[in-house]
Amino acid sequence: MSNKRVFYVMIAAIVLTTGIATASVVLGSSMLKKKSLELTELKIQDRLIEEQQIALVQANKDIEKYEDLETISKSIVPQDKDQAITVREIIKLADASKIKISTISFPTSTLGQKAPPVAPSADGTTPKVQAPPISQVKPVDGIQGLFQLEVTIQVNEIAPTYNQLIEFLGKLEQNRRTAQVTSISIDPSATNRNLVEFNLTMNVFVKP
Repeated sequence: MSNKRVFYVMIAAIVLTTGIATASVVLGSSMLKKKSLELTELKIQDRLIEEQQIALVQANKDIEKYEDLETISKSIVPQDKDQAITVREIIKLADASKIKISTISFPTSTLGQKAPPVAPSADGTTPKVQAPPISQVKPVDGIQGLFQLEVTIQVNEIAPTYNQLIEFLGKLEQNRRTAQVTSISIDPSATNRNLVEFNLTMNVFVKP
């Protein structure tokens, strides 16, 4: 074999080797990139699963922590208008303030009565009015499903002191059964000017 042919063979071998090496590098780089993307995706999935597990554990803790929340909320805004319970609570607060309540009254029941007619709106259509699910209550403006029951308290037989009245109002304000005093009228006792007689009107909120 001549030197010239040997030279060409060596050149061809070098080119072939270089091509194979280049192809190997490109293929290896492509496979490495693919594996890297797969690894990254697996890490992301693993992280998501871990976060979901943490969120689930926290949710279970929250359920245990706030398991009495529904009971408390029903106590604050009761689901019924049980007048006996309302009367007992008011009398209990009054007794704690050394006040003897003369009367506790509620609105006249509308049970069985037809709803009053509703005037048409500006566009001529008659708006739909949802009747309260229980009698003697009125819907609270702006809060869907919440109703208010008016309660009137009168104290005139055994008049308390002004300080006892203030204490009673404070206990009503702090009572867990949500209520709102809407009006109060106070008059000095006819027999003792140091004592007061009063009429108090408040709303007890109900969410059936």
